[in-house]
Amino acid sequence: MSPHPQSKKAKAAKAKRARARTTQDPDKAASKQEARLERQIEQHRRQERKARLRRIRNAALGLVAVAVAAGGGWLAFRPDPELAGVTRPSNRGGGHVAGATYDSPTPTSGPHDARAPRCGTYRDPLDPALAVHGLEHGAVVLWYDAARPELADELIDATGEWDTHVIISANEEIDQPVVATAWRRLKAYDAADPEINEFVRTYRQRGTERQPCDR
Repeated sequence: MSPHPQSKKAKAAKAKRARARTTQDPDKAASKQEARLERQIEQHRRQERKARLRRIRNAALGLVAVAVAAGGGWLAFRPDPELAGVTRPSNRGGGHVAGATYDSPTPTSGPHDARAPRCGTYRDPLDPALAVHGLEHGAVVLWYDAARPELADELIDATGEWDTHVIISANEEIDQPVVATAWRRLKAYDAADPEINEFVRTYRQRGTERQPCDR
């Protein structure tokens, strides 16, 4: 049977429980405070991790953007390829004139005839003033010694993969078997060397103008 609430025994038990609660409350409060601090610390750590990942991601994206921009800039401004042994004659200018003359039998620039030649093979020597206009349009002119007509067929075979911007012509004034020319580029060869095809590949369509010129 439970004691009467107002009895001495009941009051003593109530006081005892109160003292027990008073004794335990500081510990519980401390535990709650510690738990709250731990949650706050963990939340702060998560926020720091997220911020660090964002910084890393943004830095990586920045590097990619810089690399793309640099790559695009390099592609836009990279120098055109060159072959070993190819000379670069000085720029003699351009423009259309009548009766143009040159100080070389294989000119690579300069004033020239207003007419442009058709690309293809010329068994009779092509007028240099026409050839220069072809070079300006991006053609490669392969001059061969007119005293060796067989070189024409050899050059045709060597450059057969190209349908445009190749001119093969006899030349009565050159001292070498073959002289390959492009706009401000020149190289002499002792024969219809396989490298001539690489010359065509490298310098074709690199004139100051780009106009059609089918073979």
